[in-house]
Amino acid sequence: MKKLFLMFGILCALSACDKQEDVVICGPYEVQMTYSENGDTLHAVLNGDGVDLTNVVSASGARFDGVLNDINITLWSKGNDWTLFLGDDESYECK
Repeated sequence: MKKLFLMFGILCALSACDKQEDVVICGPYEVQMTYSENGDTLHAVLNGDGVDLTNVVSASGARFDGVLNDINITLWSKGNDWTLFLGDDESYECK
């Protein structure tokens, strides 16, 4: 995990970026993601609603958790693939 964030920091330094921003489509949701400079948080905007997600321990990949409108939100990545989890019942593969 630390290697992932170290590589992210090096890439940002080489490209002179402050924050990395990505947009993915997860089922019916467009998700705009902006990473904090240290990689501890991820600001996600799901169809116009913003939420700050915290990096949590994951067995593999990177996982960010938070709550939006009383719904638990998880964005989990492994490699270049993302999955969005909403509550306990819904999950969407992201493209």
